[in-house]
Amino acid sequence: MRRALVITAILALGACVLSPELLPRDYVQPAGWKAVLIAGDDAEPAFDNAVDAMADKLVSFGVARANVTVLKADGAGAQAATRESIENAFERLQPRPRDGCFVFVTSHGVPERGLLLKRSRTYMSPAMLGGLIELGCDDRPTVAIVSGCFSGGFAESPAMRTERHVILTAARRDRPSFGCNAGLQYTFFDRCVLDNLIKGVAWPVAMNKARECVADEERRVGAARSEPQMFVGAMTEDLRVFSR
Repeated sequence: MRRALVITAILALGACVLSPELLPRDYVQPAGWKAVLIAGDDAEPAFDNAVDAMADKLVSFGVARANVTVLKADGAGAQAATRESIENAFERLQPRPRDGCFVFVTSHGVPERGLLLKRSRTYMSPAMLGGLIELGCDDRPTVAIVSGCFSGGFAESPAMRTERHVILTAARRDRPSFGCNAGLQYTFFDRCVLDNLIKGVAWPVAMNKARECVADEERRVGAARSEPQMFVGAMTEDLRVFSR
């Protein structure tokens, strides 16, 4: 809505500007990033480990620590992964006009319901996450990584699929993902994502490498294929990993 008003105002002044449809493809490359990282369950340490490692990786890429919100099922106060704290975190994002948003949610998944938010005894559904991104990020380029069993619905949901979104899920909507046990530092999917996020690489390339990594891990242990799902919006095909 804000974007439409700005464009209308510019046209009213007779400025010589490109319409949004004619802007160069790299127009959406953010100058900065705002991030929300959520560990929805604490039944195993892998979820907390993943959001902590992701926060460190973002900072190593030049994202200011103050721009990275980490919420956990075992967090205290405003850092708890409750529905209220999650909504507040998205409301506080307030990205600048050339910022992008990054969202990482990792937890146990339930078929057709979404990812468990243990503290609120509810689930993060695709509709809920899509609404939160709209609330906090508006029309900014947004990368959403959703890690949990049966999470493929997030890549299929109309609430999530927009031209400015990139979405990667840990599994197909009817498949489990693997690595949720106390003996592993991360789930298969989370480790593969962390290992393949390389600054400056196109997001779709990094995500395809993560999917290949997951398939290799599943073959190694003889697990069924989880088949991580990916959606890339028309304006985010060239979006780069935390590059300015």
